[in-house]
Amino acid sequence: MEEISIEPGRNGELTASIGTIRIHSSFNPNREARKFLEARLKEIRPKTTVIIIGAGLGYLDRQLAEQRGDLKIIALHLNDSLFKSRIKESGSLQKVHRWHPGNGREIEAFLFEVIDETSIGGLQILEWPACLKAMPDMAENAARAISTLVHRYTGNISTTAAFGRIWIRNSLRNYIELNRYVIPATTTAPVVLAASGPGLEKALNHLQRFRKGFKLWALPSSLPALTRADLKPDLIITTDPGYWAGFHYRHFPEGIPLAMPLSAAPLFKSFPILLLRENIAGEEILPSEEFPPHIRIPTMGTVAASAIELWKKISSGPLIITGLDLCWSDLRSHARPHAFDSWISAKAERTNPLNNILWDRARILAPEVKNGYRSGPAMRTYADWFRGNTPPGDVFRLTPGESEKSTIVIKGIPDAGPGILESLAVLKSSEKPQIIESPESPQQRRKRVKSLISNWKGALKSRESANTPPIRNLRYTLDPGGILELERSSRKEYPELMMKHMKRVEERVEQLESIYD
Repeated sequence: MEEISIEPGRNGELTASIGTIRIHSSFNPNREARKFLEARLKEIRPKTTVIIIGAGLGYLDRQLAEQRGDLKIIALHLNDSLFKSRIKESGSLQKVHRWHPGNGREIEAFLFEVIDETSIGGLQILEWPACLKAMPDMAENAARAISTLVHRYTGNISTTAAFGRIWIRNSLRNYIELNRYVIPATTTAPVVLAASGPGLEKALNHLQRFRKGFKLWALPSSLPALTRADLKPDLIITTDPGYWAGFHYRHFPEGIPLAMPLSAAPLFKSFPILLLRENIAGEEILPSEEFPPHIRIPTMGTVAASAIELWKKISSGPLIITGLDLCWSDLRSHARPHAFDSWISAKAERTNPLNNILWDRARILAPEVKNGYRSGPAMRTYADWFRGNTPPGDVFRLTPGESEKSTIVIKGIPDAGPGILESLAVLKSSEKPQIIESPESPQQRRKRVKSLISNWKGALKSRESANTPPIRNLRYTLDPGGILELERSSRKEYPELMMKHMKRVEERVEQLESIYD
């Protein structure tokens, strides 16, 4: 980068330039920022979140805070020197959330920390042109991080809209039926996490050879292939709330502990449960923070990401992931055998043979072809979910050979050949999970469910109680579109939209109540 100059301007206020590009006016930088905002402020709705890309010395965010105290302001400083020399904020103004390259955090991680999912609807982005021109690479990184945040949150909102009511129904039903809980325990052993991509097939012989050297955690879709290879997992992680989870449940080995949130699809057999809490509405039904034993993890969009979050909580050993290819091998999207194989094969007929079905799936779901592998937008989205969420040096992705690399690279998860399994320390003992029985009977738990629903109904009738975190969480889970609409609404629109939103939520709570009458 060219030399940075920071010095007083003609009116005594600090100004700056990078090489020949002037970041702020040398005459009156404060007035310059005010004029920049004049036309743009009209487009910014009340109580929205504003991100400034290229905050410079802070004139723009100070003007914004002075003129619109209702806004949440996030300032991205693209240069450490500009950040350190920024102008002072008024003590009466709200806090501005700031990022700069030297704070040790990725832009993405910072944005996910300071921006709530419900803020996406009215999110506004302001770009300071001089900073973008002087620091184009940093500006591009910031824009990419914002794009990732919006894409992921939009997907989360769509998922909540589709599954919100199912999550709550599952949570209530699972709470009544779960009788045995696994007490969370930390481990120093290496962990191999098995996903079901085509690469799992080539890894099976390596896993068999070095099986005593690691804990094997399995995602549900990997179980048919693991079972055929006589590889018994130490833990299964399941989070899918919907109908299709049942296809995988048929392959769950008896007695293996399951890590799952209450919102996962109900089980048809009794398994010892390592309970995951994800801050989903309905979890407050649990008696206390101490019981049942559980582990808190953030809500993730994929079971593989949830498994990684669990590993971060309870393991101090390395994590090796296999089958997380994020691509297809020709027409195969999964390792063989797979729970969906029979379902897909059953759709074949003389005029629509199996290969034709497989080709149509590949053409639609993975349209991009390179060196015999297929990928698509959905798989790139999954890759984005893992970006920046794994500790460097502790997580690896197993490849079939030392020289083979995965088609889709995951930032922060380097590829490693089978030699990494050989280098792992052999476990000195078989660590068995400690399992306890629930002290409550199913009847007592059912009574607790009915009491929770009754409390929800009462709280929704009180404006003050309806805005407490648990009830707002319930409202968002049952009607995310309504919450987003309220976030974007004007003062005039708000009362009517709030009334319609609350009516929808109350109706859905009454539907839940009818199940347990």
